[in-house]
Amino acid sequence: MATPPHTTTTQGVDDAIARVLEAEQTARVAVGSCAEKADALRQAARARAHAIAERAAERAAAVHRSTDASIRARIDELNRERAALQQPEGPAPDEPERLARALDRLAEELAGGSA
Repeated sequence: MATPPHTTTTQGVDDAIARVLEAEQTARVAVGSCAEKADALRQAARARAHAIAERAAERAAAVHRSTDASIRARIDELNRERAALQQPEGPAPDEPERLARALDRLAEELAGGSA
């Protein structure tokens, strides 16, 4: 007598349970492997991010140093210009001649007024 197709035997159930347990174990190993790979990727990403942050900080510091030097140079230049502007100007080139004419006129006025 043949068993109906939808009835199961104990051996069939045991085989099915064994396959499920084996698949579960395989899945656990695969999940563990994925977790290890994900952890390694996270660590590598953190290391790369740290290296990028260090390079960015170094570049920013270099830009600050360069900018500071440029600003100091410009401030020094402006201070020199200010000092030059604060110096009294020397006599105009024609000032001795104008002074001599003014003295001559004064002398004439004084001489003419006393005569």
